Order: sequence, then C-alpha cells, then structure tokens
Amino acid sequence: MSTWFTLMRDACRGLRARPWATAVAVGGLMLAQAACVLVALLAVALSDPDPAIPAPERVVLLDFKGNLPGEQNFWFSASPLVFAEMLKERKVPLELISRASGGGLDIKIDGRLQASYLLLADPDLVPLLQLPSLQGDLRASLARHDGIAINIDLLRKLWGELPPEQALGRRIEAGGKTYTVSAVMPNIDARNPLANPGALASVGEAMAMVGYDSQANTRTPAQREALFVINGRVFARLAPGATAAQVGGWMRAAFMANPQYAKLPAEWKANGREAAFFRGLPLTELPFEARGVELRWQLLGAVGLACLVLLLLAAFNTMNLHTASLLQRQRETALRRSLGADGPRLLQLWGLEVLLPLLLAAAGALLLAWWLAPALAQWMGLSAQHPVADPLPGRVLLGLGLSVLLLWPLTLALPAWAALQRAPAPALQGRTASEGPWGRRLRQGLLTLQLCGSMALLGLAGVLALQQQHLLHLDRGFDTHNRLWLGIVMNPDEVPQMAPLIAALRSHPAIQHWAFSGMRPARDTEGEIDLHVSASQHKQVLRVSTVSSGFFETYGMTVLAGDPKLGSSTALSSAANAAGEDGEAKLVIDAKAARLLGFASPQAAVGAQLRAGGGFLQEGKALRRVVAVVKDVRLESARDAARPQAFLLSEAPQWDLTVHGPDPVALRRALDEIWAAHGPAVRHEIQAADEQLAEVYRQEQQITSLLSAIALLAVGVAMLGAYALVADTLRRRRTELVLRHLHGASPLQIALSVGREFAWPLLGAAALGLPLAGWLGWQYLAGFEERIALAPGLGWPLATAALLTLGVSTLAAARHLRLAMGLRPVEALG
Repeated sequence: MSTWFTLMRDACRGLRARPWATAVAVGGLMLAQAACVLVALLAVALSDPDPAIPAPERVVLLDFKGNLPGEQNFWFSASPLVFAEMLKERKVPLELISRASGGGLDIKIDGRLQASYLLLADPDLVPLLQLPSLQGDLRASLARHDGIAINIDLLRKLWGELPPEQALGRRIEAGGKTYTVSAVMPNIDARNPLANPGALASVGEAMAMVGYDSQANTRTPAQREALFVINGRVFARLAPGATAAQVGGWMRAAFMANPQYAKLPAEWKANGREAAFFRGLPLTELPFEARGVELRWQLLGAVGLACLVLLLLAAFNTMNLHTASLLQRQRETALRRSLGADGPRLLQLWGLEVLLPLLLAAAGALLLAWWLAPALAQWMGLSAQHPVADPLPGRVLLGLGLSVLLLWPLTLALPAWAALQRAPAPALQGRTASEGPWGRRLRQGLLTLQLCGSMALLGLAGVLALQQQHLLHLDRGFDTHNRLWLGIVMNPDEVPQMAPLIAALRSHPAIQHWAFSGMRPARDTEGEIDLHVSASQHKQVLRVSTVSSGFFETYGMTVLAGDPKLGSSTALSSAANAAGEDGEAKLVIDAKAARLLGFASPQAAVGAQLRAGGGFLQEGKALRRVVAVVKDVRLESARDAARPQAFLLSEAPQWDLTVHGPDPVALRRALDEIWAAHGPAVRHEIQAADEQLAEVYRQEQQITSLLSAIALLAVGVAMLGAYALVADTLRRRRTELVLRHLHGASPLQIALSVGREFAWPLLGAAALGLPLAGWLGWQYLAGFEERIALAPGLGWPLATAALLTLGVSTLAAARHLRLAMGLRPVEALG
C-alpha cells in the first residue's frame, strides 16, 4: 500500500510540475471524449425501443413497398390496414394483430376548437405495446363506440389542472360527434412506435385515442379494404417458432389472394413482375429502417467518425507532450535508476502520470456531455420527452471506460520505450541526449497524422458549407423572401369560409399579395401525383397541388403564357375539385410539364385539355383545362429529381395561407391583426417561408455545423502538436541556430531552416488529407440532384484547408522563432 501511495504522490508531483502540458492533454482529451460521448448518447436514444414493450424483437411492423413502373419506390414503414384482417383470416402464426392510424381531432370547448393528434387503434394494441393508463381501462375504452382516451397534455388543454380521475365520464364534442372520456393516459413515450413527433409538436403534445371501429373512423368500407393505399400501420407479435423473415411471405400470399389484386394494372404484374414487396420489421430494427431516417444515421455516422479522428489526434498530442516531458526529465530518470528503480517501477510511475489525466479527462467529458446532451438533442429535433442522458446509459459509460483503457497504452508505450533506451550515466553527467533521428521522425509522423486529420475535416466541412449555401440560394422557380406562412391547425376538410378575412387581406396596405394553398412550397417536398394525358396522347405523371389564383404572384413565379386569374373559379369550390361552371378543373402547369406533355411551347399548352384522375396512376376521365404555364418549379428537395408540376386552381379557403409584402415587420404585424380580428377560433402557426426552406435542409446544416466545430477542435489539437514539435526542435538546435546567426545568417534563413522540420509533415498531410477530403466531399455531393459545380465546390474548400493548416503551423512556430532570434550567444553557448 505504501509503495502505491508513494507512486501516486510522485505522479501527482510530476503532473503539478508541468501544469501547462497537463492542462493541454486533459483539455484536448476531454473535448474529444465529450464529443464521442454525445454522439453515442444520441445513437442510443435514437436506436433503443420503448423499454415498456416486452421482447420488442418479437413485435413486428408490417412494411410495404409498392413497385410502380417508372416511379421511385421506397419502404413506407406502414402498409394498407387491410392486411390486419387478411392475415387474421389466414390464421398465420401472429398474435395480437392490431391496426393503428393517425389523424387530427378538433375538440370544441367554450366555443373554441382545440386541436389534438388522434390515433385510431384496435384494443389489442394495448397489451401488444403495453400502453399504460393513469385512470380507466384503455383497452376497454378502445372497444367502445363512443369512448375516447386522452393524454395528460390534452386534459390540461381542455380542463386545466383537473385531476385525471375527475375527467372520466366527461363528454367532449368533436366533428359533430360526442365522445365519453373513458381513460386518461400519460404522454406517450417518444421511443414508442406510435409516437409521431411532427404531428404532436404541432398540437402541443395533445393526443387522444379511439377505437379503430369507433364512430371516429369515417372511412368507407372501400377505403378500409383498399389494397394499395398506405393508410396506417399494422403491428403483431410473432408466435412461438415464427420469425420476422416469414412475415413478408405471408403478406405476399394474402396480397395475391385478395380479389382486388386482379384489378391492379396489368403492366404491374406482367412477365412475373412483382406489384409490391413486403416484410416484417421487428421494433428493434425500426429505428434504422423507418422511412426518412437514413440521412439522420448518415449524419450521426459522419460526425461519429469525425469525433473518433479528433480523439485519435488528441491521443497523439498527449503522446507527444509526454515524450517531450520524459526527454526533459532524463536527469531525474537517471537518478531514479541509479537509486534502484528498475524498468517496471518506472513504468508504474509513468503509467500513473498518464492514467490520471486520462481519468480526469474522462470524468470531465462525462460531465460536459451530460450537461450538453439535452440542448444537442433539441437542436437535432428530438422531443423534450425523449430520454437522452437521464439516466446515462450503461453502454455509453462502458464505452468511455474502454476508451480510457485503449488510450492508456497508446499514449504510454512509445514515450516510455524511448525514455528507457537512454543510458543513465551521460544524463547524470549533465549530457542529456536527444530523441535521435528515429524519434524525431516518429514525432514528425504523428504530427503528419494530426495535420492530415485536421486538413481532411476542414476540407470536408468547407465542401458541406458551400453546398449548404448553394441549397439555400438554388433557383426553384419561386421566391421565399418576405413571405409569411400561416397554417391552420385543424382538419383540412373542415376549414370554414373566411370572407371577412379575405376582404381584409385584399385591402391591407402592408400586404401586396396573398394566396391559399394545400401545401407549403418551401417546406413540403412530397405531394400527390397523378397521370395526365394530353390530346396528343402524351402521358406524364405530374405532381398536383391545389392553390388559389394569387399563389403565383405571391411566390413570385414567372408566368410564361396565359393568366392564372382568368382560370379561377368565381364561386368558392372545394379544395379537392376546383371545377368551374363548365365542369372542367382549371390547371396551371410549369414549363417542364408542358414539354413532357408534348407541347411545342408554353403558349401551345394554354387552353389544352388534359385527362387525369385515374386510380393507380392510370388514365382517368376528369377533365382539366390548362389556363397558364409558369417557369420550371422545383418543389422537391435537392436530393430528389424535380417532378413536373401541376397546380389545380381553387378559391376555397385552405389550411395554408401565404402573404407577401416589402416590409417583413409590418407584414407580420398586419397578419397578426387581421387574424385576431377575422380569423376562425382555431389554433394557428406563423412562420417565415425562408425558415421553412431552411428546415428542409436542416440535417445538412446540422452536419455542416458539427463537422465545422470538430474540424476547428482538430485544428487546435494540430496546432498544439506543431507547437510542441517546434519547441523541441529549437531546444535541440539552440546552439546551432545561434552559431548560424553569428556567422551572418539572416532571420529568414534561420526561419527557413527551422521550417524544414515542418516540410515533410505538411507535405504528407496534404498528400493524404486533401485527396481524402475531396473523395468524401464528392461522395456527399453525389447524394444531391442539385449540387454545386465540382471544381469550385471541391477546389476552394481544399485550398482553404491547406492554407489554413499552413497558417496554423506558422503561427505555432512564430513564438519560438521570435525567442530564438532574441537569444544572446552567452545563453546558447554557455
């Protein structure tokens, strides 16, 4: 015990003797480890299923992917709900097969509509997913025709601080129907597969559940039995002996046995072609396979790799500092050896000197990560209810401990080996040895890796930053500046008539243009598609959006031919069918659609009649008359190909309203005043169109910001490595530099002589880091349909990274060069 106490005391004394080096080592490792822990916390939070669900690997989601000819097909993480009944009828080995479908519910209370998220579910979903209730029987509630279960947030929205038990039996009115509160639930766990963060965020986490077969389900029998319509999710538990791999086969057999299968278009099934694909997705795999999560995991993967690079650079820096420390302590080491300390005893001492900073760094990293995790999770778009670092997952703590165990020998082995090679006698005589040519080359090699890592991260971050700016300023055929969007949080089919509001919009001086629409052009990157056929029998699938005639002026779209206002219906028609008195819907298309439909020019398309409205992207009989053609429009994300666009005209109020004016402050004030005076008594949201556009590329912006931060940390670590190398170089060559100065060498010549120490590390870093950054940047840009030109998109960031690395190395050497220039001969030669 006394031996270890002595070693600990000596190790602490040694660390206190070089506080700057200890602080640098601890600080660099702490930041790098904290970054790694944060990424690990996010990965665990996003991948873990709801812990309340027993054996989640045995609970499967029925997944569906259509195989439409000529279309981009993908897994929906959902399926036609008819599969629940089909699989029950076939008696496949699945238990508690249950349907779930989301929607909205506008509850009337005190004359005002309160919006909430509505989930229609089968009663068996309660035991399947172990859904809890605070009051009442949730499963029995879902079996009632008029029963409704509400969560705590909706309870507070409706009746304030009313105790949950007093809510039971109360009646609420919604959609012309009366429901009886028969259960009160806690807010749903963010990791539960029923959670819908986007929908819940828009209604303040307020949620209600009703039975799928209750009065709230207004779907017709045909809609419930639709075979090729993605209208919800089906969950089930695998029976003993069954596997998730078998589920796809059961679904395929049921699909092909359904009478509706024969009604699918013949070309979808010709020559053995599969009309759709199926699979059973265990809940443990759902976080990785759900639609839309690929980019998030790419983000985490890229940032995680960058954090590992940063950790490795920090470890190299610690190794360099420890090597320099042992070189400066050669006389102390020689004295210890002469007094009987053998190699193992010295290794124990040096091991403690390395281990203590590692443990201190790990503790600081854990505390820093725990403190930053909630803010980072919120920035990443996770709900406040999503557990991230409270409590800290055991896997993350284990990983941090393993990193310490791996870094310990990595940062100790080479410095200790070099120190043990020194003969004690010369050091006792005052003649300390240098690390030798191989030692210097090793340290130059480590510096090369540090500079290479920082250069690669800087270059890649620059590519991402340029692409981000390109995405935000891409010509989409419409403008988002000085546009405000107002969204009504209610059922879109129940948007009331708003004649006074429309009159106020038309007359207010701060509003130049306004329009209704069924979508947000800057935010909604997916939409309904329909096959259109021209008189010349050209067939083309167009993306269809419903808008009012002022939409094109409001968003600054260029009209190439015709006039959208001439095609607007004078009567307020439904948003689903903007047909005028002649029975034709009025349509505006973009130039891309006009070309693909066979028109020689935009003018030739005006007045043409198109046929559309067929199911399954087949020819329909609905007539649509083209009244105008606008410049090419891109409503899709830059990651996807731009579809040809069609806009159905309707003057009916819709749940998206956009206003445009020259002064954004006055515009916001006018919109608030008009809505307060004339808007319906429902919840609404207001957002700038520029912000909506930025949200589309939010994950790109996040990865750019995170990589930039990590790259700057890597630059700081590399700067410390260069600083340590030049300090040691000048210590070794002190006498040589003074003699050269005495013999007439200019400061520039001396600086160039010292600079040769950095030549090979810089050249090596450029040879390795710049091609790596260029390849990674090219791989990133390849994921976009619209991307910055490769020459400036890669050239400028790589050149900037190289120049910045050179500048950092020069800055690291400047102080010691200045000190060397000020040395007096007696100091160096004495």
